[in-house]
Amino acid sequence: MIDALDRRRFADLLAATTIAAYVLVAFGTAVSTTDGATACTTWPTCSTAPALGPAAGDSLLFWGHRAAALVAGLLLAAAALAVRRVAVGRRVAVLVGCAAALYPVQVVLGAALVVGGPGAASGLHLALATGIFACLLAALVWTLEDAVDADVAEPARSAIADPEAVEPAPSASAVGTDRPDGRLARLRRLAGGYLTLTKPRLMWLLCLVAVAGMGLATLTGEPLEASTAVATLAGGVLAIGASGTFNHVYERDRDRRMNRTADRPLVHDLVPARNALAFGLALAAASAVVLWTWVNALAAALTLVAVAYYAVVYTVVLKPHTAWNTVLGGGAGALPAIIGWAAVTGDVGLPAVALAAVIFLWTPAHFYSLAIAYREDYARGGFPMFPVVEGTLAARRHVAFYLGATLLAASLLGWLAGLGWLYATTSVALGAVFLRSVVRQYRVRTDEVALRSFYVSNYYLGAILLAIVVETLVVAA
Repeated sequence: MIDALDRRRFADLLAATTIAAYVLVAFGTAVSTTDGATACTTWPTCSTAPALGPAAGDSLLFWGHRAAALVAGLLLAAAALAVRRVAVGRRVAVLVGCAAALYPVQVVLGAALVVGGPGAASGLHLALATGIFACLLAALVWTLEDAVDADVAEPARSAIADPEAVEPAPSASAVGTDRPDGRLARLRRLAGGYLTLTKPRLMWLLCLVAVAGMGLATLTGEPLEASTAVATLAGGVLAIGASGTFNHVYERDRDRRMNRTADRPLVHDLVPARNALAFGLALAAASAVVLWTWVNALAAALTLVAVAYYAVVYTVVLKPHTAWNTVLGGGAGALPAIIGWAAVTGDVGLPAVALAAVIFLWTPAHFYSLAIAYREDYARGGFPMFPVVEGTLAARRHVAFYLGATLLAASLLGWLAGLGWLYATTSVALGAVFLRSVVRQYRVRTDEVALRSFYVSNYYLGAILLAIVVETLVVAA
């Protein structure tokens, strides 16, 4: 039987190697789109001292990329040697061996690009780096899964509770019985209820996505007017409020059965469903008017599509009927990136689509951790969330793989948009923290740890979006 300590150490080594491989990808894509490659034209040593002044950022990228290549190579060699000693499973050995075999080819291509200058091989160089990272991430996931003892592993599938057989969660129907009955107090509760319908906690991140989309659009040379930015965000806030309200209306009966949602306004009739529906329609209409009048028709149309996507496609069609609801529903959160770009340019550009892809892939990596923590609540509500249907072990696997896809998509975005050292280092630093939180989910299988990973995913996305905003709207200005 494999020693548990050896297995843990091997998993730690694989995690470090995987992170180093991602650093290599992130810095490599940044170097290829900046002047970092001109910092040194010799290999393996560099005859040029690190640059100072305005070129320091580009020089930092180049030297960071070369250091990452050295560290990743050493770690990968150590992992390949450890495979024999730890006697891991066949699939892990094959994946680590594949990465180890590709790495020398990657080094040779990198040296050729440094000495001979960028050429057709640069695309192959990036593809190989991506392949190495993917092999290592898969090997890490399988190693962590193999370490989960059979007697504590969750069942592959768990049944969704029969709605008719479930006792309703404690309702807040008595809310207000021990509060002052004055008119002002009632108005405050009512206003608070309508505000809750709009899901205000979602607004900051979605608005930041739109701002990042607007920032990327300025790279085309189009200016970002303050009035356009304000109108886009105002219309976006109204649209988010409309989407959240429609979600509250449709799910009010299921919300009664879930502890997490039992205090929502429609559950205890603080706001009548008919009034809430009218409120949502008014918000959607106001959003369209604001965007049509002060931004442009494309931004207004895309915003209405986003509202319909969340309120109908996700809430009505996907969420109650398929375990893939989170994956397929990710388009609603991705659309603000395209809306932000369209608000500035009046069209849809490739960097905006790349940012939308980052959001789309990030959504399962983000939300599955929450669904793991609240899987029993979702089962009680009758929602076939992935951890409910397939089990938490499979859900953690998907969190890890979608995180890997998110990191690669973030690097691709940096390459397409020509983002620099701030974006690259932010993505690397927060991506490493995100990956560490996912690894911890395998080792400490508690709801608290899953929730912590959920919050870390918010920090990761918020940080890279801020980096985009700073690089495009602050530094570029």
